[in-house]
Amino acid sequence: MSFRGGSMISKIKGNLDYIDDTTATVNVGGLYYEIMLPSALAESLRNTSTIGTEITFHILDYIESASIGNQYPRMVGFADQIDKEFFSIFTSVSGLGIKKALKSLIMPISDIARAIETNDLISLKKLPGIGPRLAEKIVAELRGKTARFALAKETKPLAKPEHKPDFADEVMLILLQLQYRRSEAQAMLDRAIATGKRFKSSEDLLNQIFRQTTKSVDSVIEEEVE
Repeated sequence: MSFRGGSMISKIKGNLDYIDDTTATVNVGGLYYEIMLPSALAESLRNTSTIGTEITFHILDYIESASIGNQYPRMVGFADQIDKEFFSIFTSVSGLGIKKALKSLIMPISDIARAIETNDLISLKKLPGIGPRLAEKIVAELRGKTARFALAKETKPLAKPEHKPDFADEVMLILLQLQYRRSEAQAMLDRAIATGKRFKSSEDLLNQIFRQTTKSVDSVIEEEVE
């Protein structure tokens, strides 16, 4: 697989609707785009409770071919242009596919690039999916090409982190006990926290969640009546 040249999509800006270990869904004017993410970026977003807030991804896209012959367009998102450029070079290594590369990126690209340039095989072998042979191949094929990335500054957050109350886990447990799916409960919790309000107790946070839920239901009913 390789990235398409002359892609029409280079950047996506919208509201973060969903995030898991490998992908994010972004709402852009009512259109929902699924975007694959590097491991470190996905983890960072999950930890900052940014559901519902505006976010920007720098995009690479490619066509994924299934074993039965079907083809699917895929998008890969990055925090900035530097990360995007590094990934294009990183995945040029034979044997390092796009999904494996995304999973392996658990460290800042500056650290990975530094390991490549200094022949630090020990650090490279610590990356998920990167064994001894592949680590050696990465150094052999990329050394001398990634020096500028080793100087890259640490990526800034894609979205402003919201204050997460100490009792957020307690509220999550309550929502799960109320038979909400974990993904639903997390989205409800994140939307409430994204309001920027300072909640004094778990009850205060729950009240905000249910106010937002009731408002959403009322909006759906009004649309159906119209």
